Amino acid sequence: MSLLNISGRNIHNRKWVFIIGCYNSGTTLLEEVLSTHPAMSSLNDEGVVLTDALLRPEDFNWRRMWQACEEEMKIDENGAAARANRIKRQWSHFYDLKKPVLLEKSIANTTRIEFFNRHFDDVYFIHLVRNGYAVAEGIHRKADIMEGNPQFRAGSQYPLAYCARQWARSIALVKQTKNKANRFHEITYEEFTDNPDEVLRTITDFIGVEPFRDTFKGNVFKIHNVESSIRNMNEKSLEKLSGKDIEEINREAAAYLEEYGYLIKA
Repeated sequence: MSLLNISGRNIHNRKWVFIIGCYNSGTTLLEEVLSTHPAMSSLNDEGVVLTDALLRPEDFNWRRMWQACEEEMKIDENGAAARANRIKRQWSHFYDLKKPVLLEKSIANTTRIEFFNRHFDDVYFIHLVRNGYAVAEGIHRKADIMEGNPQFRAGSQYPLAYCARQWARSIALVKQTKNKANRFHEITYEEFTDNPDEVLRTITDFIGVEPFRDTFKGNVFKIHNVESSIRNMNEKSLEKLSGKDIEEINREAAAYLEEYGYLIKA
């Protein structure tokens, strides 16, 4: 990574768009769609993987679970400007810098709104929210617990309470810090999958670029090696939850489920 810093370029006069939200909320799909815009360039992986200046929860054996090591995700303001410059120089290798808008999507960066707003120029944050039941089920299903984690045993998965707590903490932290962002736009996964063209128009208006010319209804994208059109997958996740699972999620996340209008299940 040091070589990337030495050989990297300073990035100026670009719009930075950070896509934030919880795991399994559709952030990868949203980034993939936005990256097809002629004015936008994205990285070929999460930004935290392409720099040594940002820690990941995986560095602490917490895959898809930054709420368990939230303090470690924070960036001390002492030396923050130099850290920001290092990130930009390392990321410069992976962007098409002929384009005026640079996209970044790292779930752990949901904890760093203030840092990016302060040390990156012309910054925009898009917060994507998805039904907490579906998110908790997805984290539970997909996150193999890392060896070295206190919850680890062969083939183990996080308790659903942990997964629901991650969703609720993500919502809470964004609510607490979004006023530190100069430009903040929130959408839901449900709105996006039901009306992609309409939601994408709100995003291009927010960023200040020309709208997409073509419709995205029916378009197929490859996300996590699976090809799919833009469609709501919540029902598929909800069908996997038992009554006990729902009770566990409700204990951790009922307040935010209600706030966002997601029907509280009994």
